[in-house]
Amino acid sequence: MAKVMVSMPDELLGEVDAEARRAGTSRSAVLRGFADAALRRRRGDRAAAMRELLDAVAKPYGGTVAERVKATRPAP
Repeated sequence: MAKVMVSMPDELLGEVDAEARRAGTSRSAVLRGFADAALRRRRGDRAAAMRELLDAVAKPYGGTVAERVKATRPAP
């Protein structure tokens, strides 16, 4: 596992430390959890935005296409 140095305001670090104490875990574990949750949420938001975009521009086939195809088939 890689190690990194991160700079942050003292007040924010205090909140991270408080969360680690509440959870009974390390500062690193709290930061990993926050990073993981934020990135998963971002991926989900991006996927939802892509679905909205596709729904807005995609024109589904519709109407009577299936009925018209069936009408051209020979009778059984």
